[in-house]
Order: sequence, then C-alpha cells, then structure tokens
Amino acid sequence: MYITRFAPTPSGPLHFGSLVTLTGAWLRCRSMNGRFLLRIEDLDKPRCPQGMSSRILKEIELLGFDHDAQILYQSKNQARYLQIIADLAKEHEVFTCTCTRASLKLRPCSCRQKLSGSSEITACRLGSLRFAPSFKKEKGFYDELLGFVPYHEPLSFGEEYLILRRSDGIISYNLACVTDDLDTGVNEIVRGQDLLNATVPQLSLYKALEAPYPKYFHLPLALASKDHKLSKQNHARAVLSICSPEQALKAALIFLGQDTNFITTAMDCKTILSKAIDLFDPAKIDTTNRVATDFNS
Repeated sequence: MYITRFAPTPSGPLHFGSLVTLTGAWLRCRSMNGRFLLRIEDLDKPRCPQGMSSRILKEIELLGFDHDAQILYQSKNQARYLQIIADLAKEHEVFTCTCTRASLKLRPCSCRQKLSGSSEITACRLGSLRFAPSFKKEKGFYDELLGFVPYHEPLSFGEEYLILRRSDGIISYNLACVTDDLDTGVNEIVRGQDLLNATVPQLSLYKALEAPYPKYFHLPLALASKDHKLSKQNHARAVLSICSPEQALKAALIFLGQDTNFITTAMDCKTILSKAIDLFDPAKIDTTNRVATDFNS
C-alpha cells in the first residue's frame, strides 16, 4: 500500500508553501488509495511556540484535509532516536565532534575517532554526534517527478559526516526523519525541492540500517522572491490570514497545475478536494520553483 506523510515544523502557522506541499502530498496519496500520515516535527523546542502544533492541526482541518492513524510527535519519540544511534554505532563509525561551523568551512573535521561502545555514545554530551558511513554515498537518486537528481557535494567540510545529534542535544532532522519514515512504513516521500540535497545523506542512513529505500516526489517551491522560498524563517504570512480556506486551496491547486474549472463559490474545501482527487494529474505539475506573488511577505 502507498503510504506518505506531511510533516510540518510548528515554528509558525501554515504559509502558502506549506499548503502547496500538503496539497500535493495529500492528492497524490488519495489518488493512489494510500494512507496519509501526519507528523509534527517539534524536536527544536526553542523554535516552536507553545500552542503552534494545535494551530497547524486546526488549519489542516479547516482546509479540508483528513489523515490516517495517530499523529506522531517527534518530541515524544526521543528514546527511539537514541536507540537508532546506538544501533548505528554497532556497525558504523559514530563519533563526537566539537568543531565549530566556522572552522569546518576552512578544514575537514579533526574529531573522527570511534567511541568504545554504544552506551558511551548515547550518554556523551560533549559536542555533536556524527555518522561516518563505511560505504560511499549514492551519486544521486531517482525522483518520481523530476527524474534522476544528481547529488551535489557539500561546500562545507561540516557536511561530510552526517549529524545525528546536535551539540545542543537536539536530535538531527535527518536522523529523526528517516527513523519515523521507517517506523511508520512511509514508502514515498512527497516534499519540497529545498530538501533535494538532503536525500542522498538520508539514503546513507537507510543503507546503514539495512532498510529499503523509499521513493521520492519533490514538489516545486513557492518563492517569496527569486532567491528565497516562502518560509517561516523569512516571515512568510499565514496563508489563512490572507484569504479563505477555499481560496487558498484553489490557489495551491493552480500552483500545482491542476484543473480548477469545476470549483464554484458554493463549494467547501472537502468538496473541492474530493473532486480534485479524481482530476489529479502529476504530469501537469510545473516543476519550476517560482514566486507566489499573492502570498509572499
């Protein structure tokens, strides 16, 4: 069975870029009679205002989207991530790193040395924990929408080894993402093109854990300007503060190249989505990242 997910970080309300991803992921899933999961990526607590998770879930509901199974909150899954780190350390090199970002722009990491055991690794609180796979990275990956996507080697030495846990103790995005997708059976990941270059490092984790690779489907980004995507970090406005849920949903469908001629002012979001499932055509998606004029900050 087809299984995918939508996994927002509750650092702010849904903006138009988030809605595009949600709409694309949900329609692809429902058009394939799949299971659609929700995950709240709330590991970075300082970035996540109290009550924002509930607000996002309410916005998703107002926009007419449903989901299957219980919502997964990453903040409640810490023990599982530490277990995965311990498992990786049994077969691969996991080491502490005290290098700064500034130093890693100038020289390779000088901290690489294997710790004596997995219990020591998970208990260590000095520096970040990094992963050095015992195999070469993939040269790229096949994307169901974009075709073959080559991997661009990082410019910073700091990206040579994948961070598993940050120096502030927070589990890394890559580790938590792969762990949760594996545990919930996600077999296609639908997300924005800003994460294209995160894919190959994540595939290294799948390989190290001897798990099958998922498929990928990277959607075009809604941009605030030529060089910046719509994001909470760039102060993108809440999409439902700009227009009604129905208007926002129609705009997301148009951005994804889908037919909206059937939409009338009498339709609510659930009715729009029900019809949009039948009409969903991935071949109509313009894969070019482009400015969303009506929704930028």
